[in-house]
Amino acid sequence: MLKQIIILLSIITIGSCKPSNVVSKANSDLENYKNLDFTPLSPEVVDNFNNTTKVAQVLVDPGYYVWGLSVVLWKGKYHAYYSRWNKKYEHKGWMTNCEIAHAISDTPEGPFKFVNVVLKDKKVGGWDINNSHNPYATIAEGKICLYYIANDINPLLKKDNIKFPSEKWFNDNRQPIRESQRIGVAIANNPDGPFIRSEKVVVEPDNIKFRKIAVNPAVIYRNNQYYMVMKGDDLQHKEPFRIQLIGNSNKPEGPFNFKEKPVYAEAQTEDACIWFDQVLNKYYMVCHVMGKSELALFNSINGFDWQPDERRVFMKKEFVLSDGTLWKPKRVERPFVLTNEKGQPIMLYVAVYDKNVNGNIAIPIVFKSDTK
Repeated sequence: MLKQIIILLSIITIGSCKPSNVVSKANSDLENYKNLDFTPLSPEVVDNFNNTTKVAQVLVDPGYYVWGLSVVLWKGKYHAYYSRWNKKYEHKGWMTNCEIAHAISDTPEGPFKFVNVVLKDKKVGGWDINNSHNPYATIAEGKICLYYIANDINPLLKKDNIKFPSEKWFNDNRQPIRESQRIGVAIANNPDGPFIRSEKVVVEPDNIKFRKIAVNPAVIYRNNQYYMVMKGDDLQHKEPFRIQLIGNSNKPEGPFNFKEKPVYAEAQTEDACIWFDQVLNKYYMVCHVMGKSELALFNSINGFDWQPDERRVFMKKEFVLSDGTLWKPKRVERPFVLTNEKGQPIMLYVAVYDKNVNGNIAIPIVFKSDTK
């Protein structure tokens, strides 16, 4: 009997010492994100995406265009807030007919089950009577703060003497509607809502640091401050040139004080996601570089002064599949990084467009150890 126990313990010891080059959990010895990597997608994930089948790692809806999401962990469940609009409005409906839906899952990769619509595309009253798009959720002070963009078209409606516009009016006025895009916040005590919308616009162009639009907020709450990265049009360019600015506020609804220096001005960027890594003691931001083939990574010591990370490319806008093939969708945007309790990345979500399908893909993040 004793001999059998010794043999069993030997087997367990040998098994526990089996070398592995992948660390899926947070590593307190990490010094940077050099060895951050992504788990290859299976070909079945791509097939399910193309067939608009909602399964683990795929958030799609046959009746809707789905674009981008934000995920929070609340009492053991993962809650996703995502943009969707009815396919009858075609792809252009993102700017005028979008709503924000809420889905829930037991695991970060899903599958996410639809629960409810938390912000409608058409609302009764308020500055944001039209559209709800590009959600970004953050937990702060025991509440869920859901930032989003909408159209402040009330001045346009007053000018044209109409109560609520027709689809023809939307189609005929896309440029002024684009320039009416503003940032709002809706706050709830629990993930299902109700979400109470801000009475006033949270961020609008000041025509000093940026102009025309205020969109695509990414917000983190730390040290009793709300830090926001958002996108506006650069004052230095005649044609729209998108820049991202960093600002802070001590209240979720603002006002936010934005720094004059853009986060990055050498190329057009958008769709930021920000987080604070407690192990590395740094802020990080990943964003979509417009017209480029990658998602870029930046870091900051204080949350205000940003620089390209030594890794630079967070991920190329393509996917290596588990069978060795390469999937290069037409568009890969809206990156969102879910972190663990230490602020280290565990999951990347991206919005993907390919073969006339819009949806979100989840990619597990791993850290590879150095092998010398």
